Amino acid sequence: MSRLPKEIRNKIREEAKEWDTAIAGESVEDVQKQLSEAELFKAKRPPRQPVSLRMDPFDISIIKRLARKKGIPHTQLMALWLHEKIDQERKSAFPD
Repeated sequence: MSRLPKEIRNKIREEAKEWDTAIAGESVEDVQKQLSEAELFKAKRPPRQPVSLRMDPFDISIIKRLARKKGIPHTQLMALWLHEKIDQERKSAFPD
């Protein structure tokens, strides 16, 4: 993914400041009224794809133990770790 041009980033920052200023002037009651009248929005993401992976049985048993301690399925723990590592690598490969 390419970086946004500096002009666009500056425009986005300016717009964010304008929004922050506008929001700061609203009362709690106004915000609650707007939220109660708002439509629910659900973002659809592409379905997850199954992946097959060969791993050492010892590693699998350790992962299962760690997942049990955390109270989540071992596949979810592995997906979480992969996601964290991918995000870390992406940030180092494509810094802002």
